[in-house]
Amino acid sequence: MEDEKLLPPEEPIAAAESAPIEPEPQVAIQEELLPGVPSSKQQQWGVLISIVIIVVMVIVGAFYAWGKRIAQEQQYPPSTVAK
Repeated sequence: MEDEKLLPPEEPIAAAESAPIEPEPQVAIQEELLPGVPSSKQQQWGVLISIVIIVVMVIVGAFYAWGKRIAQEQQYPPSTVAK
């Protein structure tokens, strides 16, 4: 139970209504503190790699469809010569 992160206890609603609402200070989250979260530079590389993979897949699919069409056009029509 020592490793668990517990939420702070809730304040009573009456106390929250009577206290003035103050904006919470903006705190920058350091990337080193969050394990498993890639840095912005790593995220940019991930996006670039994803785009390259998608473009390569589209190109391979286009060549496959083009090759299939060429193979169908090169088939000879059945001969109409009577036996």
